[in-house]
Amino acid sequence: MSTARGTSVNYERKGYGRGLILGLTMAETMLLLVFCLLLAAGAIITKKQQEAEAAVEAMATSEEKAKAAEAKAEDALAENERLLSEITTIMEQATGRRIPDQEWRELVSAKQAVQAIEESGLTVEEAIEHALAAKVMKENAVDEETARELVPAVKKLAEQGITAKEAEAMASSLAVLRDKGYAGKADPVAELSAALAKAEEGNATPHRWPPIISLSELEGYNFKVGSAELSDTFIIKLREKASEIADTAKEYGVDIIEVIGHTDEQAMSGSVSNMDKGLKLVLDGKKPIGSLHPADNAGLGLARAISVAELLETMADLTGLTILPMSGGQLILPGDQLTDGAQSGDVKARRRIEIRVRKRSEQQTTKAALAESSGG
Repeated sequence: MSTARGTSVNYERKGYGRGLILGLTMAETMLLLVFCLLLAAGAIITKKQQEAEAAVEAMATSEEKAKAAEAKAEDALAENERLLSEITTIMEQATGRRIPDQEWRELVSAKQAVQAIEESGLTVEEAIEHALAAKVMKENAVDEETARELVPAVKKLAEQGITAKEAEAMASSLAVLRDKGYAGKADPVAELSAALAKAEEGNATPHRWPPIISLSELEGYNFKVGSAELSDTFIIKLREKASEIADTAKEYGVDIIEVIGHTDEQAMSGSVSNMDKGLKLVLDGKKPIGSLHPADNAGLGLARAISVAELLETMADLTGLTILPMSGGQLILPGDQLTDGAQSGDVKARRRIEIRVRKRSEQQTTKAALAESSGG
């Protein structure tokens, strides 16, 4: 038992020794760490102290330089005052009077202004001469760039003998010419002159309208009663008339022939119209004109116009011309007067075919009409 107790004591002594060694080791480590921190703190403090000393030294240097600059400025001011005094004395001796400081400053300012004028490429005399022009530019807020752009235009106007008032009055006209594209043309003067000459030519002579060629029953241009079929006499006379129609179209430079059928006011009865269904077949040449049965004067006038148009289309003199049949019915009297409905009987003078020629409408208008017709 005593042996076991001795062994236990030995173990306790060993553990105590180990703990003591560990504690001493940790203490040494902490002391070493504190020593390192003290070294670092000393280095930082030394660096900051050096920087502070350098800043103080720089401040002192700056103060010295500032004092030196201030001293130089004071010396320069004193020198200027001395020179000004000498110049004043000299000017007083030369002029016999003392020049005030304000007047002297004005002289210096004037000298600087003269230098600025000469540097711009002008002499003082030229600047004085053009002073009013400069004032006008200032009052109208005209800057240098705008003036440079306007000078060539003003010179051009002066060369043409156009005054400023005339140019101002024509400003709106010039805007119209610009909008019409004359400003961008290669030779706007020539093109504008040509347009004005053409306008004057048109105003000098009244417009010539092509004549209306009338084919009346009074002259033998007969149809069968209530029918659109041409009589033999009508066919012969119409062939003779073809050259006159062609000459009229050529003389007036037109390409459209309108064939208009007119009737009297005798009412038609006893028939049902087949114009809507049969018209296309007749125009395509699949059925004769006699197959059409109009039920009113408007339809009869159209059928007769189609009959005449078909014959005209076969004539060589009219090749290349567009022939358009249409109806005036019983509405229009000879001489282009609208009927009052008072003539309801048999009137040969009213039963006629009128042939009118005109120039084709603009291409765009035609396309628009066709598109609208197709859409409907």
